[in-house]
Amino acid sequence: MRGGDEMTQLYEQLFRRKSFHRFTKPFKPLTTEQLDTVKQYFSLCEPLVENIRTLLCIVPVGQTTCRQGEYALLLYSERRDGYLQNIGYLGEQLNLFLTKENIGACWYGMGKPKEREYEGLHFVCMLCIANQDEGCFRTKEAKLNRLDAKDIWEGEDAYHLAPVVRMAPSACNTQPWLVKEQDNTLSVHRVFRKRGIIPPSLVPYYQSIDIGIFLFFLEVAMEQAGLPYKRTLLLQEPVHTGPVLTATYLVNI
Repeated sequence: MRGGDEMTQLYEQLFRRKSFHRFTKPFKPLTTEQLDTVKQYFSLCEPLVENIRTLLCIVPVGQTTCRQGEYALLLYSERRDGYLQNIGYLGEQLNLFLTKENIGACWYGMGKPKEREYEGLHFVCMLCIANQDEGCFRTKEAKLNRLDAKDIWEGEDAYHLAPVVRMAPSACNTQPWLVKEQDNTLSVHRVFRKRGIIPPSLVPYYQSIDIGIFLFFLEVAMEQAGLPYKRTLLLQEPVHTGPVLTATYLVNI
């Protein structure tokens, strides 16, 4: 589990973060020191899946198809079992760090860089970023377009985690997750609810990244609640359609 101070800071950012589909202008240019700090933080992020090589490349948004923000954070990875979930898990750690630093960010799923490969790794996804004033971020009182907690959680939610994890971002706000709680076990499933503008063939791709984001939200919420857990990942997906079991957590062990 993460250190107390670090975990508390991450937990607080769950409520502050927002997806900046439009950045408030004018914004102060990001400094070299800020960008170096972002790179350093990513190098220290905890992976979901060990031994998958990943890299972060920061480029001006003009070098991508994105037209929002100032810079794009390009996430590259080896293609191995769980690499999409891993990128979501890593990228959301970065997203919450950016929020703490008052750097606005948005997962820009359909964006493409000029370099589709970088040092032998494949481009997976990007975030666009720009400095934003502190008041531009979400407050706990702000309205949030999310499913009700009861719609993403089956079981009694004994530890009151659902109201927190329902805030997780997802591509086109599809919210492709369902947690089933039984005894002291949480089973996290990737489910299809809608696809928005995502091409049908790419739905599993983006929603696998989303599940990685969700797992990080869930773990931060559990750690804030002081709940020890043992995680088991299921990374080889079945060929059938329907709910895909992604991870189980034995809680309060």
